[in-house]
Parts: sequence; structure tokens; C-alpha cells
Amino acid sequence: MNQHRRGFSLVEVIVAMTILTGSLLGFAYIAQRFTRSNTDVLARTLGSELATARIEQIKGARPYATLVTTYNGITESWTGTSQWSGFTRRTVVARTGPTVNNDFITVTVVVSGRALNPVIRRTTSIAAF
Repeated sequence: MNQHRRGFSLVEVIVAMTILTGSLLGFAYIAQRFTRSNTDVLARTLGSELATARIEQIKGARPYATLVTTYNGITESWTGTSQWSGFTRRTVVARTGPTVNNDFITVTVVVSGRALNPVIRRTTSIAAF
């Protein structure tokens, strides 16, 4: 008796579906990790821009003697629909000196929020001018 087989057996279909399901789950996991990574990078980039903008603002400010009183202890938070929404920026400005050889200001800006872990911290020193 010579029978011609047509189609697939149930075992072959189950094996093929298992392989296909595993592949699709793997691709979904990779896509999820990629999306999360891009979101984290975007938050870190925006936070870094906030910190850098404050430091540049302070570097360009005049007069030198009023930098500490003007910027020390400022905390700002953004809400709403702006691109900065969810961030908080804290500025600490401290003066060392004045002495003959040692007169500078240290500026530290800390940006937190949007699940930044660790927070973004930028520090610079500004010499007396």
C-alpha cells in the first residue's frame, strides 16, 4: 500500500509554533529593552542639558561678587507638558576666599527626576575676575 502524505502532522505544527513563539517573544524582549534604553538616554541628555545651561548662565553672569547670593540654593522644578517636565534642578554656589592666592567659586548643579539613577551632577570652578 503506497500512501502519499499531504500536509503536516500535528507534532510538526506544534514544534513550528513553539519555535515561532520563542522567536517572537525574543524580538519583543529586545524591542522593549531598546525602548527603555532610548527613554533613559533621552532623560539623561535632557538632564545634562539643564545642568550645563545653569553652569553656562552662571559663568556669563556679572559681577563676580554677587554670584553666590544670586544663585546659591536655587531649586527649580518643571511640570506640565514642556520637555523639562518631571525634572528638578538644584544649584549650590560656594565661594572660597578671598585670599591673595585663593579666590574662586565652585558651582554644583544637581538634576534629578524622571527616574534618573544616578542623578546628574555637574561641577565647575570660576576664578575671580
